[in-house]
Amino acid sequence: MMKMPAFGTLAILLSFGCATPVLAANQFDLVCKGKEQKRTGVPATAWNERYRIDLDGNRWCRGACKTASEIGSITADNIILSDSRAAVGGPGDVETTLSRTNGTVKEYLLMGWSGSAASLAEGTCQRDSFSGLPGQRF
Repeated sequence: MMKMPAFGTLAILLSFGCATPVLAANQFDLVCKGKEQKRTGVPATAWNERYRIDLDGNRWCRGACKTASEIGSITADNIILSDSRAAVGGPGDVETTLSRTNGTVKEYLLMGWSGSAASLAEGTCQRDSFSGLPGQRF
């Protein structure tokens, strides 16, 4: 029996599309639902959001996804999105934490040098098919 070199096996796997699930594992959408606190003293309201995540490209976007941004940090437990509302016309200094272990999402406004934060939205997320990011022009 003839042995095939490792690179030959890889070429065959790629030609049959066997590597696609591995690559797709790092590109996905998250459909999140929960509650949002719009103003202090007002009851929380229903909130939902779609995040598009590309871990390999270190990029993400939300909602209508007009522009992609760099992911703040990726760990085994969390994905942190910095300035997560700026691209959709919201305030800067909002950070979103997506838990990779329990599927929760927390979005909060950082309160300057004091290190405190105010919760804006909390909920849970379900993984969905990757719907893509806006293309690069050059």
